[in-house]
Amino acid sequence: MKFEKKIQLLIHKKIIPGISILVGKKENILLNKNYGFKSIIPEKKPLKQNTIYDLASLTKPLITAFLSVYLLENEKISLNAEIGKFFKELKPLNIKISQLLTHTSGLPSWFPFYLYRQDYTKSFKFIKLEGRPGKRVNYSCTGYILLYFIIEKIANMNFKDFAQDVIIKKLKLKNTFLKVPKSLRNNAAPTELGNEYEKKLSKKRFKKLSNNFKWRDYIIQGETHDANSFYLGGTAGNAGLFSTTEDLFKISLELFPSTSTILKPESIKLFWNNFTPLKKSHRSIGFKLNSSFLSSGGKSLSIRSIGHNGFTGTSIWLEPETENKFILLSNRIHPKVQNINFNRIRRRIHKLLKSDLNL
Repeated sequence: MKFEKKIQLLIHKKIIPGISILVGKKENILLNKNYGFKSIIPEKKPLKQNTIYDLASLTKPLITAFLSVYLLENEKISLNAEIGKFFKELKPLNIKISQLLTHTSGLPSWFPFYLYRQDYTKSFKFIKLEGRPGKRVNYSCTGYILLYFIIEKIANMNFKDFAQDVIIKKLKLKNTFLKVPKSLRNNAAPTELGNEYEKKLSKKRFKKLSNNFKWRDYIIQGETHDANSFYLGGTAGNAGLFSTTEDLFKISLELFPSTSTILKPESIKLFWNNFTPLKKSHRSIGFKLNSSFLSSGGKSLSIRSIGHNGFTGTSIWLEPETENKFILLSNRIHPKVQNINFNRIRRRIHKLLKSDLNL
């Protein structure tokens, strides 16, 4: 198959150590294969079935946004509610829950909360908006970290426990975690050697705080690569989810009205509706639409498809009409982060998969 030749070339050029690919249609798995290696250093180890991946930002739609919609369905929250209702000190920002979920809050894309060595919520006073709420789409991990604390406050329980009760237990997911047990960490695909990428990013803007910080200097495996997530105990709402292709397929079924068991069909529409039609980046609740400019879904997928990428090399894309599901899981940042346009690679793989599988 043509897509397999493309994968082997990526591995040969050391763009990725390996990759796990699952393609499904409705409730059927059409392809579920692993290619290449789980690790390169300290030794090469081949990929095996049910390798656990750090999904990075897939946490945003699959956990944080999903839990938000669950609370909305149960009338515990409103999309128009302002964050000042939950944190009085943030009232002057005039940000709505819907704006956090659709990346239109004006909050910056990234902020190193961990450098301040205090409760993350107390550090929001150091953050300046980069635009008026609702004015433009500005992808924001910061906004999803704030959602993490809002969800905990509304649910009146730990974020991890809430996700466990609402999603993981109900779907009987055996290899999905917001903190991987120590006994299973060796089953995870390793990511970066140390937090070098984030360390450099911090030094550019927060030099003094960064120089006095003790950074991880070992191969990160079975621990969330994202530092905000790691120093909050495993997840911060923006990153921290670990899973496998098969478990992700089960979660993907919950995003279609015909196969959902947790949310009602009218709630699921929120994941598919375009909340930012006048912007270049089209956003639903939690997801990006393939109608967006330079979407990683690519022209081969339906324009109404929804998806999301993870910095570590992961992605999920879903087509509404056919209920096709494309799950690509790699640890492209192992052992270091490379300056590569990985979205172009994702688009090419999707195109070849559709052609080879006659989708």
